[in-house]
Order: sequence, then C-alpha cells, then structure tokens
Amino acid sequence: MKNNTLYTESQSFFSWWLCLILLSVSVASFSVHWYELLRLNFAPLFQLPGFWINLVLWGLFGVLRLRTTIREDGIEVYFFPFNFYRKRMRWTDIRAVEVRKYNPIGEFGGWGFRRGKKGLAFSARGNMGLQLTLETGKVLLIGTQNPVEIEKLSLSQFLKNES
Repeated sequence: MKNNTLYTESQSFFSWWLCLILLSVSVASFSVHWYELLRLNFAPLFQLPGFWINLVLWGLFGVLRLRTTIREDGIEVYFFPFNFYRKRMRWTDIRAVEVRKYNPIGEFGGWGFRRGKKGLAFSARGNMGLQLTLETGKVLLIGTQNPVEIEKLSLSQFLKNES
C-alpha cells in the first residue's frame, strides 16, 4: 500500500481574539488577587491560584495543534497532544471530498473537536475546510488554512471509481 505524504498542515489555535481573551482573563485574575498580594506583603505569584490557572491556559493553547496529513492511502487528522482524538480514513472509506466554506459556530458550535448537525468537525480557526463524506453517510469536516493547496491535489482521483 502506498504511503507517500502529499500534504501536511499543522494549525495553532492562537489567534488575535483568543490572545485577547486569555490576556483579559489573566488581567482579571491578577486584579482579583491584587488585595492578597498586598495583604501577604507581595507573596510570590506561584502561591496564587490565578497564576496556575493562567499558566495552564496559556500552556495548553501554546502546544495545542490540529495536524492534518493527506497521503496516497488516506487522510489522518488529530489534535496534538491529545492522541485519543486521532482519526484515520482510507480512500476506500470516503465517498466524496470537497473544499468548502463553513460556519464554525453555526454548524458545529465553535472550533475544536466538535459534533454538529451535519457531522463531526476538527477545526482550529478560520472558516475553510475539507469535507469528507464517508461511505457510511457520515460527514467529517477538517479545517484548513490552505484550501487552495488542498484543491490543487485533486483528491477525487483517490476515491474508488463507481463503474
């Protein structure tokens, strides 16, 4: 079985609005604890719960990645470092492929590993994705920041021919 890699993409979850939200949470957290800092004669920050919450949030979003690999034998998508969200599909299991614009909030309730009315979605940010219709009739949408590159691959050539 051929296993040549045709395309790989690694997407970060960081965007300007996410950084703004995380920064707001950080400022609010440290503002709430400002009184404790003064009362404890400027105790070290690591003793405050807000410090740890912020550290975990920034660290999680710093390492979280949506990785997509398109090979000659199929497609693999997963969220790093959470390997239990790994999904592999062989071309024989896929009925149709399409690059399309979608509404992440309206169709799937946001970004991440989501279940919506139309099926499953793996998305990090943006509103463009590779939609796979599986032989079972289920739909899987994989978000992408490079829809033009994926369209150039002509993925329909890998689907089994219905002759």
